[in-house]
Amino acid sequence: MKEINLTDPDFAESVFRIFCSDNPVIMLEFTGTYGLVAPNTIKGAQALDRTKERLGGKYYGSILGNCDAFRKILPAHIETNIEDIVNIFERAFIRFDVACRNPNNKVVKDGRHQVLIENPNFRKQIEKVELRMIDQLQASDFFIENYQGLLCTSANISGHAAGAITNLQHALDFGEARGVELFVHSGLLIQNLGSYPSFYIGKDEISIERKGYRDSEILAEAKERIYKTH
Repeated sequence: MKEINLTDPDFAESVFRIFCSDNPVIMLEFTGTYGLVAPNTIKGAQALDRTKERLGGKYYGSILGNCDAFRKILPAHIETNIEDIVNIFERAFIRFDVACRNPNNKVVKDGRHQVLIENPNFRKQIEKVELRMIDQLQASDFFIENYQGLLCTSANISGHAAGAITNLQHALDFGEARGVELFVHSGLLIQNLGSYPSFYIGKDEISIERKGYRDSEILAEAKERIYKTH
């Protein structure tokens, strides 16, 4: 398994090369855990399924990269508040209603998709790969718009009692054992950060769907800044 850094000059090209292979999945050091990342395609989702031995009834979220592409899949009440949302929900997932080809598939559940918002330096690098995928693919496998935000999930066997991996050696061992060909270090992992919280953002309401780091503070700030006129 090759190891590179998120800030390496050839980061985007290295990831893109893997995404064009028969096993389009990499390991990546997020701020909260080590994760698996794949292209936002049927083939990418299948690669994540194989690597995780994914249990049934699960679906994948994506990572915020390019804001212009992201805007195209957002409902109007989020799109008009996108700057506040990106700022407020850093290190959290947001879930929202989305125009899609099927209301239940590998990346959409009950007509909703979820997106992880990481810090700006992280997003800048992820965006480079996403833009390569937009250029490569003419249409999305899942969405009405050609949204290619990279799919992400925790690096572990689905349903494993130990949960997400936060130890580097354990992450490297997992990648080797599961046949992952590229491991990306970022130096951004914060130990004991806990799970990423997840929020549903509706037109007139916001709710916590999964508790996690700073969930109460994020919820309060969102209600004040986004829903203050509702």
